Amino acid sequence: MAILTLFAYYVLFWWVCLFAVLSIGLKTQDEAGEVVPGTEPSAPARLRLRRILGLNTLISGTLFFVWYYATQVMGIGLAEVSEFLPRPPSQR
Repeated sequence: MAILTLFAYYVLFWWVCLFAVLSIGLKTQDEAGEVVPGTEPSAPARLRLRRILGLNTLISGTLFFVWYYATQVMGIGLAEVSEFLPRPPSQR
């Protein structure tokens, strides 16, 4: 697989993980009891962007490595996924 294709897959993993990581450890202004006038009460009380981006990079990198190892090294594809799923009782 070309390096540019792998980079595109990693960026895709990174962006998808970002939406999940954004809510980890989030404390809203309403929860903190200090709502700044003109802002939503659900806005973050303290934005920890470096922590969020670092955690996101770590999680997405781990998931990307697992995906790469499973698909490129072990050769697991969509055809093999059905072997991992439980079979209905009628097919046993």
